[in-house]
Amino acid sequence: MIQNGHARRMGSVEDLYVALNRQNLYRNFSAYAELSDYCSKDQLTLALRNICLKNPTLLHIVLPTRWPDHENYYLSSEYYSHPHPKHDYISVLPELKLDGVIINEQPENGKIVRQILEEFRNSNGTYNAKIFKLTTALTIPYFGPTSPNWRLICLPEEHTDKWKKFIFVSNHCMSDGRSSIHFFHDLRAELNDIKTPPKKLDYLFKYENDYQLLRKLPEPIEKVIDFRPPYLFIPKSLLSGFIYNHLRFASRGICTRMDDMEKSDDVVAEIITISPSELQEIRTKIKSNIQGKCTLTPFLQVCWFVSLHQWGKFFKPLNFEWLTDIFIPADCRPQLPDDEEVRQMYRYGANVGFVDFTPWICESNMNENKENFWPLIEHYHQVISGALRDNKHLHGLGLNIQGFVQKYVNIDKAMCDRAIGKARGGTLLSNVGMFKQLDSSNCNYSIKTWLLGNFKGHGTKHFHWVFVRLM
Repeated sequence: MIQNGHARRMGSVEDLYVALNRQNLYRNFSAYAELSDYCSKDQLTLALRNICLKNPTLLHIVLPTRWPDHENYYLSSEYYSHPHPKHDYISVLPELKLDGVIINEQPENGKIVRQILEEFRNSNGTYNAKIFKLTTALTIPYFGPTSPNWRLICLPEEHTDKWKKFIFVSNHCMSDGRSSIHFFHDLRAELNDIKTPPKKLDYLFKYENDYQLLRKLPEPIEKVIDFRPPYLFIPKSLLSGFIYNHLRFASRGICTRMDDMEKSDDVVAEIITISPSELQEIRTKIKSNIQGKCTLTPFLQVCWFVSLHQWGKFFKPLNFEWLTDIFIPADCRPQLPDDEEVRQMYRYGANVGFVDFTPWICESNMNENKENFWPLIEHYHQVISGALRDNKHLHGLGLNIQGFVQKYVNIDKAMCDRAIGKARGGTLLSNVGMFKQLDSSNCNYSIKTWLLGNFKGHGTKHFHWVFVRLM
């Protein structure tokens, strides 16, 4: 497989996301989509086969150093005792059947899936916050051995063998929010390309038969994008981190490994629907009050912080809690070379960095200073757009993948030390973006609804927001 480009060592960025799974600090993110029409099992099988052959990342698994006792090894003092600059290998699966990705019949998550399907029936075929919360408990092994790093839940309605509503679930290994968007776009396209009833396929993929049809795995993204931070990034990060750690808002929630987290019931999930007319009104107001091309992200950020401040439950100037923080995932793909073939190779992958900064809590007090609302949005817009313009969203990952860090620091242990036992605080805000629908007048399939959900895991964020919209 190595000679064919279908196996290689993990890149350092890829290893960071796998480390979250090795250390049981992250479980999954999910995306719900509703198509305009039903597809049969044979149609779904053929469509998934074509998607996987074009995107081998969807077929990959990690090959742990110690098998089969790898899970205990990665949590042992032996593993923590020294750095691991050489990462594990990844490889495409030797074979994959439909039941390897359709989670409905997989026994290891059977209890949770039954609860999801029951709630879906009870809600009259509507995806809701309870279904999302149930989905967060699904565990997807990063090491296979018979399934990839993602699953698909088929939500049945009046037909038991045809579906149009799905949940894509991934453990974040070589996958991100954009990957889930691309998945449903590709599923729609492949279903539209099926003009006649397909024949029954026993396998989605079988390496010995299909390896010549399979594209090569893309190179680690750090070989294509320069993640290196400037020299002043390290001292600035150390100083700002010291200040923030002593003056930050901290909740009563404590970071734990995922197995310990599920023993508590402190997760509240809500879905807030913004109608197209309301969204258009918001965009119009942003355009009239903010100069330049401003996204919804700073608007949502200010609205959220102001709401928390007015609620009075969290933002209180006690114990020197003067700062909060905002963590905004940012796509790395715009930094890829302007080459269509290269960009196609990285449509799937954990190709996401982040922008983070620490606003003053007092800025969110609009009780007597409502005129500061739009100037504050303008300020955050400048901060976020400036960070993206200067590629600052690459620097956090870039520091962790530098050769001297990989050589002298055990990344897994550093992640655990930074998170486990620490108080949660701050907000993760994912604005995946706006995606225009293609003209569907001549197509059987289009995407009617799309929702992304991210579960709190690694890191010390207390609040998680996800926003996505289709047009």
